[in-house]
Amino acid sequence: MTPEEFVQKVVFSYEQGEGVFMDKVNAEDHLPSNASALSKALFLFYVIQLDYATRSQRLYANARSLVEENSRAFSPYYISSLDNEELRELLDKLSPRYSNEAARRYKVNSLKLLEEYSGDPRIIFESYGQAVKVLGRVKEFRGFGPKIGNFFVRAMVNTFGYEYDDVEELLPPVDIHDVRIAYLLGFVNNAEMTGANVNRVKELWGSACKNAGESWLVFDRALWLLGSEGKPGSKDDVLNLIR
Repeated sequence: MTPEEFVQKVVFSYEQGEGVFMDKVNAEDHLPSNASALSKALFLFYVIQLDYATRSQRLYANARSLVEENSRAFSPYYISSLDNEELRELLDKLSPRYSNEAARRYKVNSLKLLEEYSGDPRIIFESYGQAVKVLGRVKEFRGFGPKIGNFFVRAMVNTFGYEYDDVEELLPPVDIHDVRIAYLLGFVNNAEMTGANVNRVKELWGSACKNAGESWLVFDRALWLLGSEGKPGSKDDVLNLIR
């Protein structure tokens, strides 16, 4: 099986809602119900920046519960008004793995969002006509690197339907699940999370999506579910999950 064939099979199964793709539980699927567009954007902005080295399902479940308890929880105005102890109490309800870094991100990023974008993440996406420029602005926030930055762009584009002619030129975010699947399928030589290997996998999936005529915005959602929910341990496991 070529990478292009794999991409096509994964996207088809995902869109059909088969097997491991029956329950779609990506970030875009965890948005609070009946929330305003601004509230949805802020939810994605604040929760996604903590979506590393942690169990995503637990993080988003905690975030939804927090919003139900405190509708201002993900407001940059509210977060900026909290002292260190109050902010830690707020973050404790999300159970981030690295609480000190989480607190720094929330404080620094809230201030930047308020000063440069009037507290509204959507302005980043509506002020520039190219996806590459949007991603560049997103990466100026603390913690929004190659994985989280691209992940946030994906979630915002999928949620709000932003259209950019160059969006397919962006590379998909890659985590340990993506690398492991590429390795199990024999597309890369190892599953190590080195910078070189991560970049190799990004290029692999990016090129495969282009050549297969599928959007990485869809494929990336499916691949994350395949790895995190399916937890394949072999090539046969991967192929069985998408049949």
